[in-house]
Amino acid sequence: MLLFVYISYCAAGWYVMRGNMAFYGERYGFPAWIANDVVAFFLGGVLPLIVYSFVSAFCMRSFSIRFRGRGDISAVRYGLHFAVIAANIVLFLLKFIYLSVPLYAALLNIILDPVITIMFVALYLLYAFKREYVEKCMFGTVVTQVMGGFITVYALVSVISLILAVAA
Repeated sequence: MLLFVYISYCAAGWYVMRGNMAFYGERYGFPAWIANDVVAFFLGGVLPLIVYSFVSAFCMRSFSIRFRGRGDISAVRYGLHFAVIAANIVLFLLKFIYLSVPLYAALLNIILDPVITIMFVALYLLYAFKREYVEKCMFGTVVTQVMGGFITVYALVSVISLILAVAA
């Protein structure tokens, strides 16, 4: 399943990585076999997958320790993969906007990525609540942990991106 998550992150990060590869390729003289769309596609998903894997593993490990047989935590994690894949596909399609407004690509990326991803994760958690993957009394903990992890990561990424956009 992580392979599909990776490919979806590659698609969602392709436009931004494509611009970065072109910029750095021109500035530092990268050979053409490095600064191209195919390499940009596969590099666009590496860092987001690492961060997502770390956050989801941390959340799910904490759930398995805390809940011990009081819910289907593996179903929550499996569904979270689907929510992230769906969010990344929507982001990929929305990022065609970058072709018409390339100067605003960095700003749009800072806004679109967290809003769309957090919205899909929240909708999935609502679905998981209705399906009772975890006991209702424990579901607040799941929501707090999962949404807290995603919001924290995207807040840090947004702040770093804003700093880098202003500095460049």
